[in-house]
Amino acid sequence: MSAEFPLRLLDRMCGYRARNNGQEMTAIRYFTLAICLTITGTGLAAPRNASEYLPADADPDPAIPTPESVLGWNVGDWHVSHDKLMTYMHELAESSERVSLKVTGYSHEQRPTVLLTITSADNADRVDSMRQAHINGDPDAPLVVWLGYSVHGDEPSGSNAAMLVAYYLAAARSDAVTEILDGSIILIDPSLNPDGLNRNASWINSNAGKVPVADPARRQYVQGWPEGRTNHYLFDLNRDWLPLVHPESRARMAEFQQWRPHVLTDHHEQGGHPGFFFQPGVPSRQNPLTPQGNIELTRALAVFHAEALENIGQPIFMEEAYDDFYFGKGSTYPDINGSIGILFEQRAIGGQALATSNGIETFQMAVANQFRVSLSTLQGSWELRDRLKNYQRAFYRDKLSAAERIGFTGWVVGDDNDHARAQAFLDLLSMHDIEYEAISEPVRAGDLVFEPGGAWFIPARQRQFGLLQAMMEMRTSFQDETFYDVSAWTMPLAYNLPFATVRQAPGTDVPTLSSSGLPPAEDAAGWLIPWNQLGAAELLQALLQEGARVRTAIKPFSVQTSAGLAGFESGTLLIQPNTQDESVLPVVNATLLDASLSGLAIHSATQTITAVGPDFGSENFKPVRPVNPLLVGGEGIGEYDFGEAWFALDFRVGVATPIVEKERLASVSLSDYSHIILPNGSYDDADPALLESISQWALDGGIVIAIGGGATWVEGMCFEDDPEVCATQVETENQGEPESELTGSRPYGSLDDDRARLAIGGAIVGTVLDTSHPLAFGFPRNVLPIMRRGTTILKPSENPYSTPVRYSETPLLAGYVSDERLEEFSSGPAVIAEKRGDGLVVRFANTPLFRGFWRGSERLFFNALFFGQAVDASELPN
Repeated sequence: MSAEFPLRLLDRMCGYRARNNGQEMTAIRYFTLAICLTITGTGLAAPRNASEYLPADADPDPAIPTPESVLGWNVGDWHVSHDKLMTYMHELAESSERVSLKVTGYSHEQRPTVLLTITSADNADRVDSMRQAHINGDPDAPLVVWLGYSVHGDEPSGSNAAMLVAYYLAAARSDAVTEILDGSIILIDPSLNPDGLNRNASWINSNAGKVPVADPARRQYVQGWPEGRTNHYLFDLNRDWLPLVHPESRARMAEFQQWRPHVLTDHHEQGGHPGFFFQPGVPSRQNPLTPQGNIELTRALAVFHAEALENIGQPIFMEEAYDDFYFGKGSTYPDINGSIGILFEQRAIGGQALATSNGIETFQMAVANQFRVSLSTLQGSWELRDRLKNYQRAFYRDKLSAAERIGFTGWVVGDDNDHARAQAFLDLLSMHDIEYEAISEPVRAGDLVFEPGGAWFIPARQRQFGLLQAMMEMRTSFQDETFYDVSAWTMPLAYNLPFATVRQAPGTDVPTLSSSGLPPAEDAAGWLIPWNQLGAAELLQALLQEGARVRTAIKPFSVQTSAGLAGFESGTLLIQPNTQDESVLPVVNATLLDASLSGLAIHSATQTITAVGPDFGSENFKPVRPVNPLLVGGEGIGEYDFGEAWFALDFRVGVATPIVEKERLASVSLSDYSHIILPNGSYDDADPALLESISQWALDGGIVIAIGGGATWVEGMCFEDDPEVCATQVETENQGEPESELTGSRPYGSLDDDRARLAIGGAIVGTVLDTSHPLAFGFPRNVLPIMRRGTTILKPSENPYSTPVRYSETPLLAGYVSDERLEEFSSGPAVIAEKRGDGLVVRFANTPLFRGFWRGSERLFFNALFFGQAVDASELPN
């Protein structure tokens, strides 16, 4: 295209407001025009092969393979599976000097996560030095843009568009692309969720017809359970940027901290709005720790997205529905790391075509939109490159200044006598590039005392102060009381670790962790494993699986050990060598030694008579039998809640976990299982006879663990002999969800605010534990922070000994809960464990396994699993 091409054509064809009228167009102006010509050339028509997606001036290098030449079909005809996506990206990297590909990690299903680095061929040999110059804040360093696609696997237009974006940048020989690649490094994460993307592609493709069907009621559009949104364990990876529970997130974070991009995009789909969304989100719901400069740059970039979409007649919207409050999402985590995070939400098509209020929209159109905003991001970032670079440098300077004004020097965090739990927290800090040091002298802060060897100082004055503050603060007041996600996520509370701010920095040393135990002695009278340790449940499961005989202490005791007299709390595991089968004992010895070498404290008792408390032969050392739980899933069961339980059982402790759909449960022999686990969800469609059979199974010795909606459902269980009494009980049963107190006439416009005030999207609340109860064994204190989400209210137990966990009188610790909701559950039951015949029914109002990172409360779940069998009937005599 010649330099004489009139600028007014931009305005005529694209509505583009030409700047510097009368001057020759720069390469980036051509880039803008190329986008406009592409999108106006066909209106809302669907592109087919790669050339129809590309800007008119792309002039692609024929030596670079197109997506269709590798796939065997045009982008958008089918939904790309992860293996085919990887095949094309590898082909691209092998054929283009501009592209390099790095395998950064592997998903749970061992699919690779990759990152493409794209820059000019002249830059290819010095990418690392350019990266280092960028990290050092060199003004002449390259612009760094990260394009991330389809963290939700069933929002696949992003990953399908990633092939086109990568092809365009690898092959195009236009002046616009040349200019950008000479001064930029572009990172492409083509699939943030490999397992979910593959699951969804399989569903969509296997239900696709030769002739596209646009009917939203079709099978293709309505995914089976579980949907493709989540990863293998059904976790939402778009909530995992902060907790970093899963390998996909950890691999990505390592690269993010290496690159610290100026701009990061997060490409999604949504089904509730007719338009294409891009940020900024709701202004009043911006996290107050995000600088105003971030918002201004987000708005500046939005101009380019609007120009790319408005002129093809694509409806768009901003500043509603979505917010930037929770820093654990792909579009918000960058905002507290000096980057600009951009959320894109394309209407979900869910197949090849969909009838919408805009007419028939196709998957190719969705892919084209994701391609367009990828290019508008590159265009806008390039034009704003000086502002973006200056902003990132200023961000870190300003955060250091804020650390100076915060009023304290940092935080001290203790290990709570659980080295593994503390190490997990410290590992999280390290993954976020947050610095910490071991204290070398005692530190007193209020009622807390932190001792060397078990506590760390996290200085406020460090590069990552912004993120650190976001992870440590306990905010309870907000400008807007509506939240797209949780309103609090204080990390030490999630790990149930004591922490405090300190005005004066303590003496520090090299961070170390050491076990308080010794290698288990082969001639011990008994091996003792304190239950307060994070790894104790996994070790217990390994021992039970090997056939070991294990007991747990119901009461505290003191006994002589190889290290002297030592005290042990309730829940301590006891393995006596002389009670083990000869064939099992060598395996038990090896297992205990491995656990000790990995840092677990294991103590060797030298006698079985204790100095204080029950002796080893007492009935107060109850046997722990092997567990064989059944986990209920299927339609109506919350995928996230199900996934949390599955992950805890399978990944955390190694329990083989049969999964049975709710609708098949009636056909399963319940007597084969020790536990039935009912995650949060809807059980309204369950056969009443199923509840009756579970009730009988519990009477015979089974243990029910029910959470949220599952807990509400089992409140209808009846253990009376008279069927008429049971029927009456079910009719009058408390359904567990409080009704709104908003009555009378209300303004229609206040509906959203009223709804937000009554919802509990996620807040941290305090609970009080009965540490004498087996479900509360292993907790060092009788207070425990948990995540409160949803409004489930447990029906109180008539047995005064059956409530091991209650909400405190003033429970709110961090986040937002309305006064009405606080009043409803304050001092009420959070966990109830009722003995029923030989069995037990455990009801959790909230999951103790929240998103896999609430490590401080997960022991409640494992206690119900392993120690539920130790709960005795607790009734006073008449």
